[in-house]
Amino acid sequence: MAAMSLVLRAAAAWGARRAASGAAGGAHLPWLGGACRLPGTVAPVRHSSSHGKRMFIIKATKFYDTRFLNLLRFYVFLTGIPVAIFITYVNIFIGEAELAEIPEGYIPEYWEYYKHPISRWIARYLLDPPEKNYEKEMAVLHIEAKKTQMRLMESEARRLMRQRGDGPWYHYETPDKNLIDNSMKSTPDN
Repeated sequence: MAAMSLVLRAAAAWGARRAASGAAGGAHLPWLGGACRLPGTVAPVRHSSSHGKRMFIIKATKFYDTRFLNLLRFYVFLTGIPVAIFITYVNIFIGEAELAEIPEGYIPEYWEYYKHPISRWIARYLLDPPEKNYEKEMAVLHIEAKKTQMRLMESEARRLMRQRGDGPWYHYETPDKNLIDNSMKSTPDN
């Protein structure tokens, strides 16, 4: 195993040297074509010395992009393949319902009106029955009708308070007549 990786590493280095020198390594050896065209390969830079200095090409990382795409592909296949197998199984072995006469005295359930078995299962176990949806809508309409009635009564009360001049405005309380001292005054200041 280690020898195989050394051979592959040596072949990749040879292909990279061949691509850098200008030879088309991918044309003669197709299995090394990918090694020659790797992004971010080194390129020689001419300096005053006889040896070329290799330059490190700086570019944005693709690690998180590839990681996200790999995880996305994994989870799509993790859920998509079993779902596709299940749907295929249901369509082949169970099939769609056929329209038939309703027997005398039999009242069908609401989920029996759906044609496909998966739709029937969803309607039976996941969704609310139509009677419950109807009652919920009627409750919402009742609450809104009560709100409308309350708003009309409040506006009528405001109109009458403005017309008659009474209402929750600020006013002085009338003192109790039992608190008035009607006795004779001994001094003018009492």
